Amino acid sequence: MGLGKTIACVSLIAATLNSAQVFAASPLNVPSPPLPNIDSLDPSHFAGTVWSMPTSEGSSHRAQAKASKNHEKMEAVYSRASRLKAKSRATLVVCPLSTVSNWEDQFREHWRGEVSVFGGSGGTCLPSTPSQSLLQSSLSFGAVDTQPEVKVGRVRQGTHLRVYVYHGNARRPDPTFLADFDAVITTYATLASEFSKQNRGATTADDEDDDCNSSEGVGGVDIDEHGNQVLRLPKTKKGGLKRKKPSALACNGTPETISPLQSIHWFRVILDEAQ
Repeated sequence: MGLGKTIACVSLIAATLNSAQVFAASPLNVPSPPLPNIDSLDPSHFAGTVWSMPTSEGSSHRAQAKASKNHEKMEAVYSRASRLKAKSRATLVVCPLSTVSNWEDQFREHWRGEVSVFGGSGGTCLPSTPSQSLLQSSLSFGAVDTQPEVKVGRVRQGTHLRVYVYHGNARRPDPTFLADFDAVITTYATLASEFSKQNRGATTADDEDDDCNSSEGVGGVDIDEHGNQVLRLPKTKKGGLKRKKPSALACNGTPETISPLQSIHWFRVILDEAQ
């Protein structure tokens, strides 16, 4: 608290505006899907099935675990990249709800140019001159003095900063829209909520896809060649975790619910009070 972290971040955004523009203008590269995990195959996989096949212990298990871990990491990177829809010059600020207003105030106070804040619970907040605010206050209270004393305010010279507060029920979940700002402020609760919906959508799509392809595994009653009833037991599903597909589709064609925040390749991500 009070170490100037927010001001340092605002200064960093100001110092890298040109780099952010170049980053946003570059093409969005999607990596190729990872190849099947065949690096972990060694002679120990065929022990007992091929005559005189050597066996190895210790090091082979460690090598298999390392190869499996690397393959899972590659799959996670590919799954993340498959969800990207756009590149943005914006800096994504993730913070608690209690500090959202502080970020807005810091941007307005320390940015050299004009600052426009959109979204959030307050809607659109556009900068206003001191004369306009004083004139509105005088009219609201029925003041007679038509020439109120106007104090000379701060002269803003610099790049116009556009900030969007991605929070609340009125937020706009459009990746293309969000990518056109210089800074996007959201909360940990919003990020966690959308990520949870995304995971539930992928799991549901995988379950429905399994249901579509598992008609043979449903139990029932069959009639044998002698006319006797034979009970057919349902096939049990294999254990283990399911791999979530990058763009899973259910039987009815319902796409996976992807979080807009995870559909953008941000220029920078700031985690405020991440503890």
